[in-house]
Amino acid sequence: MVRHLGVTQVVVVANCNEEYGAYISYKGLREYYEDYLDESIRLSDPRTPEEVQELRRVRTACVKSYLLYLVGCLLFCDKSNKRIELIYLSTMDDYAGMPNYSLGGMTLAYLYHCLSKVSLPGGKALGGSVTLLIVRNHHI
Repeated sequence: MVRHLGVTQVVVVANCNEEYGAYISYKGLREYYEDYLDESIRLSDPRTPEEVQELRRVRTACVKSYLLYLVGCLLFCDKSNKRIELIYLSTMDDYAGMPNYSLGGMTLAYLYHCLSKVSLPGGKALGGSVTLLIVRNHHI
């Protein structure tokens, strides 16, 4: 979160304590995204080299927070449907290489993993891309 979303270590610790681990809530991530979006609009006409650099930093954080939301909500959502694992931020280390990831294959593998867990005795909620499951069943 410090490296990719530009938040302080104190905020990260507070967030992880609130979410009981390395997670961020949908609401918290949406707030980061909205704040970065507002800031990028405010800086949309940079006049100094420092403002240009700050605009670049803010836009990058805005895009990364949006991508994390998409990855965590649509592709790899957990069964709580309330929070996103922060491990997905590590995929953004190779930000330029992201188009080369096989997100479809990873999403399908994660869905199969979630299906195998929920089909066991005591399984109550399904994680993963349920939209993919619905689309797949619709075409059978």
